[in-house]
Amino acid sequence: MEGKIFIIPEPKKLEFTGKWFPFDGFENFSEFLSKEFNIPKGKWRINKKEKEGIGIQIKDGVIEIWGNENICYATIIQLIMENKNILPEVTIEEEFSFSFRGYHLDIARGGVPNLKTFKELLKWLFVLKYNHFAIYFEDLFPWRKYPQIGKLRGRLEEEELKEIIEYGKNLGIEVFPSLELCGHMENILVLPEFRRFSEWHRPNEGCLDISNESGRNFAYELLSEVLEFFPSKYIHIGGDETWALGRGRSLDKTGVFEGPQLFEMHHKNMIRMVKEKGKEPIVWGDMLTGMYLREEERERWKIVLKSKIWDEVMIANWDYSGQSQKYFKNKINMFGERKEKELACPGLSNWSRYYPNFDIALLNLKNFLNPAKEEKLPGFLITAWGDDGEECLFSFLNPLILAGMEIAEGEGNWEDKWMALSGENKEILLARKEFGETIFSETIKHVLFKDFIFRYYTEVIGRILPERKPVGDYWTDYYLKILDNLSDRDGLLRRYEEIWEKVYKTNLPEDLEFMKETLRVGINRIKGEANTSDFIELANMYKKLWLSERKPEGLENIITRFWGSAGRIDLDII
Repeated sequence: MEGKIFIIPEPKKLEFTGKWFPFDGFENFSEFLSKEFNIPKGKWRINKKEKEGIGIQIKDGVIEIWGNENICYATIIQLIMENKNILPEVTIEEEFSFSFRGYHLDIARGGVPNLKTFKELLKWLFVLKYNHFAIYFEDLFPWRKYPQIGKLRGRLEEEELKEIIEYGKNLGIEVFPSLELCGHMENILVLPEFRRFSEWHRPNEGCLDISNESGRNFAYELLSEVLEFFPSKYIHIGGDETWALGRGRSLDKTGVFEGPQLFEMHHKNMIRMVKEKGKEPIVWGDMLTGMYLREEERERWKIVLKSKIWDEVMIANWDYSGQSQKYFKNKINMFGERKEKELACPGLSNWSRYYPNFDIALLNLKNFLNPAKEEKLPGFLITAWGDDGEECLFSFLNPLILAGMEIAEGEGNWEDKWMALSGENKEILLARKEFGETIFSETIKHVLFKDFIFRYYTEVIGRILPERKPVGDYWTDYYLKILDNLSDRDGLLRRYEEIWEKVYKTNLPEDLEFMKETLRVGINRIKGEANTSDFIELANMYKKLWLSERKPEGLENIITRFWGSAGRIDLDII
């Protein structure tokens, strides 16, 4: 890639003379950035000048910058990362469609990143010109009043979180909390002293009984501590997937379903708390319209959107499908004029998998963010979730984080830019994309552990499965296709072996070597030739990778699966 210029996202203007200058470092670069990005001391100077817009101009020994300094420094660092000891004679002008450019990371479903990982992620976001980072906590915020919450799950300590917030601030990135104070509270409600606040008879369903005044006040106490702790402008108070609301204990009291009314009341109270602190509340948008409910239930929830309280919030509109741009344009406009404070929230399809599904993630990013730009939304918040233990390593997400920014603010051609910044070659990029194909990323977990789904569809259904026609529902058809792939054992083996032929000779980074090993063991698993040592080796490889980027809590849940498979093979069970 040497000799070429790649800027992420693609700038408004790039004029390159073709000339290169030797670079030895700066005499007046930001001390913090110099230290964090290993920028050497040298003879080059940074000159700031007053000029409209954002941009840099590189001449021999000097770089003139104007506008947003963080953007300018990020561009300079990109050029240094790509070309090391030379800089081009170039003029670059940048312009952004979205003022809010955010990334949202779930740390609650599996492993909590260690400080080093948080800082490396923030540096990556800075280089790519993100300006907001949301940490999704659930039970992992360091509440003083309730120190038992999250204690056994690696929750962040106060000093750790303060350091993360301050580090982000030094990079021009606002770190803000993403909370759950209505639904998705399972890791709190399962604790013995808080079970009484559960709406449902099974606390691990995670829904708070809002009809219980003590339960509501408990949520407000949790919110109050976060408001006092975080200096951020934005506070995400959650509100998604509260499907059990109004169906349990609250229903027992009156015999009348009041889920929508309870939802509005509870969130109205929390919005007021956030506003009183001079901060900006964010809520997920799905329950405001009931968009993911059955049609008859959706009608009941539509009354929620009529409330004026939503005029006072940022609405985080999430959808992780690979549907058309027309579909997403309609989805964006579900909130009417409120889209002026709406964030488009695509996802990286990394949950419940060992590797993100590149096929669906890239399509989702493209087909959601392009209409968001056309509809002039103020921002986006790209989400990474961790359902089923967050098996997917955080390092696997870096190419998609880059692609997300390039799709949102550039031209979408991310592959060359990834290679330029990462230093990887085409063979490694090919491996990343092969592992990210649906046929592999969605099936390898079922194959490795020979779980019920895999066995049922290969040993039972696969023998009698008729040709299946699409039913017209996106997710239903999507997952039925995966089941079809699992039922076709010979076809699945053939595709795995095709991927193996493309990647087995490639010298891969350590995390991708783990994926290559899962592919090898997966092939043997389908053939009935996997052995105990295969899974012990996978467990050891994964343990090392996990501990390199996360706290140890949660690792046992993932390792148990590998050792369980080893044990079953040893006992000749399956």
